[in-house]
Amino acid sequence: MKIEFYILLSFVAAFSFALSSLSSKIASKHTIKNNWVLLFYYYITVIPFLVLLPLIFDISIPSTGWIYIFLYSIAFFIGNIFFTIAIYKLDASTFTPFFQLQSAFIAILAFVFLKEHLPLVSYIPIAVMIFGSILVSLDEKMSLKSYISIATLLIIFQQLFHASSNIFAGFALKSMNSFTFMFWGDLIASLLALCIIPFIGFKKLKVSFTQIKPLFVGALFSTIGATALFTAFQTNVTISSALSLLTAPIVLILSILASVFIPNLLEHHTRKVYIIRIMGVVLILISAIKLATI
Repeated sequence: MKIEFYILLSFVAAFSFALSSLSSKIASKHTIKNNWVLLFYYYITVIPFLVLLPLIFDISIPSTGWIYIFLYSIAFFIGNIFFTIAIYKLDASTFTPFFQLQSAFIAILAFVFLKEHLPLVSYIPIAVMIFGSILVSLDEKMSLKSYISIATLLIIFQQLFHASSNIFAGFALKSMNSFTFMFWGDLIASLLALCIIPFIGFKKLKVSFTQIKPLFVGALFSTIGATALFTAFQTNVTISSALSLLTAPIVLILSILASVFIPNLLEHHTRKVYIIRIMGVVLILISAIKLATI
């Protein structure tokens, strides 16, 4: 059976985003102990791959839409501040499924600010997503305290800001193609990382290549994932978006495998915990797809 090219690209995007998330987690656990240093190099390591995009795709200087590009970059940057704090306290198999909450926040923000109709039935998958997010946050203690922890709340705030950035992206994409937007938006966000230097000082930024190597790997896969997904969007947005949600189960599967064969690499939990987290991921995925198709 022939597989459509955009479907293959969507799988590439999901797998690439999964590896990018795991690379960031590995860096936070093993090589970089300061979240501000991690945030700085999270963006700086993207630039070498970002500057290659104009050589591959049709990227121009937009004549309009700059305000939305700036707002996108700022909102996304603030979201990543929350992310790089929380990543030090949460498992990869916990924080990645929370990314799917972004679809619920987008639906709510679109309803509030864009006056888009939000059917009453859409609150059902949103509620199920929240329940699923509770399941993926549980550990051996089986306590709800892990869900209402500061780290979990930070990830939720991250998704709120990233959802806001997507609203701004929607406005910007009305006047430019997706690759032009991705290039300028990510470049501005990377330059915002320079604002971190006065607060942490050059001394803390002195790290070896070995320390930031996982972030280079993450930046590479992040660029591949975004490029593949935007290319897939040119053919079909709905199916491509749904398939990109596979990032969460891919991370969960890789985390479980690492737990068995390399326990110290990412995380290590009992079989019971992972069964419950699998249930949570499934609920979140089904709800996200349902919300996108209402």
